[in-house]
Amino acid sequence: MSPTFDEKTVPALTEGITALLPFQGSFELQQDQAGKVHDWHFHSLDEELFILRGEALLFWDDEGKYQEQVCEAGTWITLPAGTRHGSLAGAEGVIYMIRPENGRTAETTFLAPADHPHTSPRPEGASA
Repeated sequence: MSPTFDEKTVPALTEGITALLPFQGSFELQQDQAGKVHDWHFHSLDEELFILRGEALLFWDDEGKYQEQVCEAGTWITLPAGTRHGSLAGAEGVIYMIRPENGRTAETTFLAPADHPHTSPRPEGASA
């Protein structure tokens, strides 16, 4: 088996996009449809997120206390390694960048439902 090659038009790589890149390494561009829930989990590395379009509800556990914040386009989020958190995409969905510490790939550990520190928010009209 061999790779295949094709030529495509290169989209504009603006200064705004390149500013999001880590000094060395990679970042992830994520698109979540309306109501998408990323349930309770944590990462092995610090991560930074930047909301590019739409909005998301970020929820996290702060020493046993449930916290949440609506994050709109333009919100920069810094998540320390080990922070138990999750997210719920807004009514129009959300597009965001995830930049792990030093551009490395973080390990993500999803918690079993029995280990969730709090009840996860759900899209309006969805059953738990």
